[in-house]
Formats: sequence, C-alpha cells, structure tokens
Amino acid sequence: MKAFRYYEQGKAGIEEMASPIPQPGEVLIRMRACGICATDIKTIRQGHPKIKPGSVLGHEISGVIEAVNQVDGWHPGDRVAAAPYAPCGECDACRRGQYTLCDHLMDEGFIPGGFAEFVVIPPRIVRKGLFSIPDELPMEHAALAEPLGCCLHGLEAMDIDPNDRLLILGDGPMGLLQAEAARALGVNQIVQTGMIPARLKRSAQVADVAIDASKEDFDEQLHKIYPDGADKVMVSVGNAALAETAFKYVRKGGTINLFAGLPRGTTLNINPYPIHYDEVRLVGSFGLSPQHFHLALRLLAEEKVNVTGIITGTVPIEGILDAIQNVSEYRGIKTVVKFGEELPME
Repeated sequence: MKAFRYYEQGKAGIEEMASPIPQPGEVLIRMRACGICATDIKTIRQGHPKIKPGSVLGHEISGVIEAVNQVDGWHPGDRVAAAPYAPCGECDACRRGQYTLCDHLMDEGFIPGGFAEFVVIPPRIVRKGLFSIPDELPMEHAALAEPLGCCLHGLEAMDIDPNDRLLILGDGPMGLLQAEAARALGVNQIVQTGMIPARLKRSAQVADVAIDASKEDFDEQLHKIYPDGADKVMVSVGNAALAETAFKYVRKGGTINLFAGLPRGTTLNINPYPIHYDEVRLVGSFGLSPQHFHLALRLLAEEKVNVTGIITGTVPIEGILDAIQNVSEYRGIKTVVKFGEELPME
C-alpha cells in the first residue's frame, strides 16, 4: 500500500509499505478520506514530541471496515470515522469526566496513520473512539468530524451560551469550523476576524460580521460592535501576539480560550490586572472527547454544520506535499486526501 510518512524534521514523503494486519481486538480500515491538519504540517516542519520519525501522518479519518479480528459490534463494510486517541476511562481525570485530560490518552495511536490506503485501529480506540458514519454523510465531510469535535470541546470549555457575544480571532479552517459549531449550538452573535479575503468571505456567510484585521481601523470597528467587549473570545490561531491581544477585546467577567496551540517554549506577556480585578477567565482546550465526536457527526449529518465551503480541495495521496505548499501560501482553506474505492490489498 502507499503511505505518506514523516521521516524527520523537514522531510516526509510517499513510500510503499506492506498493508497492516489487524491483531486481536483491532480493526482494519480501508481509507476513504483524511483531512490535512495544521498539526500534520507543523510535525513535518518542526517535529512533534508525540509523533515519532517514521510515523504515517493523518488523523482526520473516515473509511470502510475491511476486516476485524475478535471484535464485537463492527463488521466489514461498516462506514466509520476514528478518533486519533481514546480515554482510558479509569484514571482520575476520566472519573471526573475530563476525558481530554486522561493520563493515558496517547498510549494508543495510529500506526500507520490516515495518510495511507489502509490503517489499523488499536483496541482501545476500537472500543471508545470508533464511530458509525450516517449513510447520508459524504466521507470527505465525515473526515472533518474530528476537528469539528475539537471546536465543540473548545466552546464547551468556555461555557458558551446562546446569548453570548462571541469573538473568534482567526479565519483558518479551525476558526471557520468554530463559527459553524457556535451557530449550530445556537449562538446568536458571532464576530470573526481574519486577514485572508477568501476566508473572510466564507466567514461572512456564518458570522454576523467578518472584520479584516489588517485594516487600520480594526480596533475601532470591533469596539463599535462590542463596546464593552465580547463575552467570549476564542483565539483560533497559534500566535503569541494574538493571544496577548485578546485581553483588549474581552469584557469584564468574560472568558478567553487559547484554543490554538503555541510552539513549545513560547511565553506570553500578560497583564494580570484584568484577570484579578476584572475577573477575566483564561482557559485552554485540547482535543475532543467521544461525546464531542458523536455530536460532530450528528451535526454534519443533519447539515447543521456546513463544511462544503471549508473543504476547498481534494487530492490523492500523491498530492499531499503540493497541498501543504498551497496551505502555506494561503491558497484554499481545507484540503482532504481522498482514496480510491477499490484499492488492492498488498
């Protein structure tokens, strides 16, 4: 089978590998679609503490079960989406219901990952991180259930309410999915900022207002809309300066979520005054729980979240590097790798 492997910082490519064989408790998936995520790009460029050289990348997975080995409840031909990890259900965090903080969350991962024609799902993920895809949901849309679930978790982490005045800083794929997720949850007032015209145009289809952050009157525009500041501010771009700026736009008693990850070792210059005297709450969020994955698939199937305008391109596995280059040059928004219907087992 063909697989896209990460070799070392700055180096990745396609090679032929033997198709994996599922061991007891495992499921083999014939891949249909896998989204290209910023994490994949950052891993290639900077490395990743939890992704070993030689790993197959890709974690936004949808496909069809090819084979099972001593697994109940799943059968060849089932349409499924898979999470990149699953909580153990037994540690203190899991017992508190904080599944994304599980002490053993990353004990099992995809080896190989979703950028391959076949992928084996390990036992715990089979039990707690494998989900049926509704028949009416296209495979490339189902591949976005994982990032959408992360957005749902991020909104939950900041205690989003339909009456909140929400500000989303950033119009990348995750920022646009956050706007879709917030609208699906009934949030009435959404303002989104960004700097890429095509993405701002897409943002304006969901948010009440899309503001170009590169304009000189950006702060003035934002102040006119939210004179007292936003109730909730979502930082959807991994940029330290943007994270620091978020305090300018949140109201007293409001909440900021540092949703986007920052490079390891990054420090923020934050004035503690608004946290103490204005009772501004600063939170973070990582990943998603099984409940968020379920909800994401349901919202996609019911078309309460529209990803048609977010997926701006599909490529075969051979086109991954070109697609990554396009992302670097802000051409398009989200690219999904699609796989053929009848790939031979090799």
